[in-house]
Order: sequence, then structure tokens, then C-alpha cells
Amino acid sequence: MASSGSNSKGGGKVYADFSSLVVKNKGGSKIVEPAGFDLKTALGRADALAATQTRNNEADAALRTKKAWEVAISPGKSLPMQAFMAWMSGTSVSIFSILITGMILMSPLRAIVSVQQTFAGLERAAKGSRLDLSMQKAAFVAINLAGILFGVYRLSIMGLLPTTSSDWLAFLPPKEYMEYSA
Repeated sequence: MASSGSNSKGGGKVYADFSSLVVKNKGGSKIVEPAGFDLKTALGRADALAATQTRNNEADAALRTKKAWEVAISPGKSLPMQAFMAWMSGTSVSIFSILITGMILMSPLRAIVSVQQTFAGLERAAKGSRLDLSMQKAAFVAINLAGILFGVYRLSIMGLLPTTSSDWLAFLPPKEYMEYSA
């Protein structure tokens, strides 16, 4: 194969002659597979690789679903702290209690408005498909609505909601008297 002498065709040196390794496939002769190569094993590994990829995609989807549930219930973890802060601020109408109540109301409102952005990173899955996270989004919105209801209750016990008839006296027509005494 390797020769350091002259080539019979061009007269130059030939360092490696691979022409004997080229298989000519004329007349239906079978190409011999390389030593150690087994077609069944190779196809089996390709199937195993595809099965592994499918398992990885399923595991990724399960992990994303689990993380989405964690994101969905995370606002519920802040409700006890908000309740404690509201209790500590008292029921009197003061700047501190109004600020706490405003924070209790605004945090869930912002979260509900940005629910799509919150779950956008978790919805995408492998190969362009999207996970269905509608249950997680519904739980997220429901927990944030509970936070808003707590804020409205807080406004009510502070006396800042018009819930009695005396709060609406300005909108009632004055009483017409039938008689006047002189």
C-alpha cells in the first residue's frame, strides 16, 4: 500500500494507495459492512435514542407542569403575611393602614393583569408544542382574587366602603313635607 518508489502512471511518489479499498458496486455485488458493524444494533440504538428523546420530552413537560403549579400557588403563600401586616396596622384610618391596604389590593391586580407573561416561559415545550396550563392559570387567578377580596374586606372594616344607607344620603332627594307650621 505505501510505497516510496515511483508510480507507474505519473512517475511521482505515492505515499498511500487506497485504490484497493474502494469497493466497486457493479453488477449487484454486495457492499461489505465494516468489521464490528451490526446493522441491527445500529437500528436498535437509533430506536433507543428516539425513545430516550421521547422520555426526555415527557419528563420536561412534567417538570414544567410541576413548576407551573408552584408558580400558581405562590400568591397564596403571601396571603398570611399580608393578613398579619393588616392586623398589625389596625383598623383606624391612618396613612400606614391605607398604604398596607393599597398594597394588599394592588399586588393581586398586577399579578392578574400579567398572568400570560408569568406563565409564558413555562408554556413552551420541545419541538414548538405548547403545554396546556389553563388549570394553573385559573388557580393563579383564583388565589389572586382571594387576595383582592381580602383587601376589599379590609377596606370594609376600616369604614372606607359605602355599605350603609347613610353613606348615600347625598344622592337621596330631600324629604317633601306635607304641612308646615307657622
